[in-house]
Amino acid sequence: MMLEGLRRLLSPEFEIVGAVMDGHALLEAAKTQKPDLIIADISMPGIDGIEAVRRLRSLVPQTRLLILSFHTEPSWVRAAFDAGVHGYLAKTSIPREIETAVQEVLKGNFYVSPTLCHAILDRRGREPEAVQRSEAPRFAASGALTPREVEIVRLVGKGLGNKGIADQLGLSVATVRSHLNNVYEKVGSVSRVELALYAAQSGETVM
Repeated sequence: MMLEGLRRLLSPEFEIVGAVMDGHALLEAAKTQKPDLIIADISMPGIDGIEAVRRLRSLVPQTRLLILSFHTEPSWVRAAFDAGVHGYLAKTSIPREIETAVQEVLKGNFYVSPTLCHAILDRRGREPEAVQRSEAPRFAASGALTPREVEIVRLVGKGLGNKGIADQLGLSVATVRSHLNNVYEKVGSVSRVELALYAAQSGETVM
């Protein structure tokens, strides 16, 4: 039912090249079809979605990966992004949000359901309900970011690596790495995934 619903939702705008029911079939189809985007579940027979994503990152490195799952606990979401996904949606998402997520991920951006974002970025390990009742988290910055640092953080939020950022801004990779080190010192101890998600979701210029 879910596969058929997705097919009806996305086929008017996108070419659907395949649909599979288990992790092994997903890897085989990906290797053959080399799609621009794969939408996967976490709970799959054979190989679970997290392990499948890890293998897909090596098998089809140019393919964008989006998880659509009933699992909304922060630990699952973090594990998915650590494995290499570019977006994460709850299966309770409305059709419009699914379309938006697909479009954003294909543009090269990260996407995560707003209802899950706070839980992902919360570094104190609170339960999702507590996170949703609180204000959006802010990293404890020791100083405002410079305009160049803001530019780099925004490109991190678009999913670019250090070389991609360097090429886009006309800088050396070493200079980008130096700017990022300064950013990490200012915002505190966060992972690149957390920094990317913060940049993608907040759109703020000062942290």
